[in-house]
Amino acid sequence: MSRMRRSMLAAFGILMFAAPGFAQRPEEIVRWRAVGPAAAVKPGATLDIELSAEIEPGWRLYAMSQPQGGPRPLVIGIPSGRPFAVKVKDIVAPVPSVSADPNFNVDTQYYADSLAITVPVAASRTVARGTYALPIEVTFQACSSRICLRPFTHTLTVTVRIVAGPQGGGR
Repeated sequence: MSRMRRSMLAAFGILMFAAPGFAQRPEEIVRWRAVGPAAAVKPGATLDIELSAEIEPGWRLYAMSQPQGGPRPLVIGIPSGRPFAVKVKDIVAPVPSVSADPNFNVDTQYYADSLAITVPVAASRTVARGTYALPIEVTFQACSSRICLRPFTHTLTVTVRIVAGPQGGGR
């Protein structure tokens, strides 16, 4: 066998073994998108961030309501030290599917295909006027019928404009 042919076969073999790993990066299995408010808000107001996820076929994204003892539940937050806070108890999400999961041998709560969530965020009453690049951290775990990805935090950024005025002004 020629040297060139051996090299090509070796390269092909490496690609065949490596290819499945490329599709198993969390941010490729679950593709997140965030949309911030179109209108400016006042200090102390609550604004809505619309999060959506497209989930690769055959994969499950576990819900915020996932009990302990199974996969890591979905968590949405904002890094500390910012003049904004997620109102976790007020997040609006669809009811997840529930079924036995062979990866954990427990019933799990999950989403398949896609997910849309409304995340209420409170602006501090003392937030200064201006435009903010607000990071939204989404920590999630996804599994297929044969493999689970490690929990992963994906950071999305939305633009929020704060205008002067008395507190209130949003919802």
